[in-house]
Amino acid sequence: MHEEESTPESEIEAPNGATEQPCAESVSEESSALSPEESLRAELAEAVEARQRALADFQNFQRRSLENEKRATASGRMDVIRPLLGVLDQVDLALSQDPKAVSVEAIFSGVQLVRDEMCRVLDGQGVVAIDPEPGAEFDAHHHQAVVHEPSDDVAEGRIIRRLQIGWVHGDMVLRPAVVAVSSGVPSESD
Repeated sequence: MHEEESTPESEIEAPNGATEQPCAESVSEESSALSPEESLRAELAEAVEARQRALADFQNFQRRSLENEKRATASGRMDVIRPLLGVLDQVDLALSQDPKAVSVEAIFSGVQLVRDEMCRVLDGQGVVAIDPEPGAEFDAHHHQAVVHEPSDDVAEGRIIRRLQIGWVHGDMVLRPAVVAVSSGVPSESD
């Protein structure tokens, strides 16, 4: 027998004659063959870790979305409030006048200017007045009837007069116009 054959498998003779243990790579190759149970446990651990990462990512997304929504809401409010400051400035200017030195016409004119400015601000925000003319057809989506009156001039179910202007933004009614509606020609008993 040769000396090579008598060397145990766990020992390998180096070129200088010393014996060495097998390298770690060959040992790890043998141990890398996991049992099916161990393989499933490793896969489960990876899946749990991936789920936790995805959950954390989703929570971060929700937090960022909420912060973005708050910023957008605040920005939208500022876009509405800024133009209103000009209207408030006009009111303050009117209130700073000496009441004894101001005529009724000047007060009326000042109020008209403030109203016009306010209407410009609302128009800039896409808000439109609902101001039905007498004789217009009553529309329950845009009008609120608070009075039914007989009328010789206006057909039944039509608007006799507007009592309060309504407002609409796009297809959303902010406030319906308050109106009086004709109940038709007055009866002889009225």
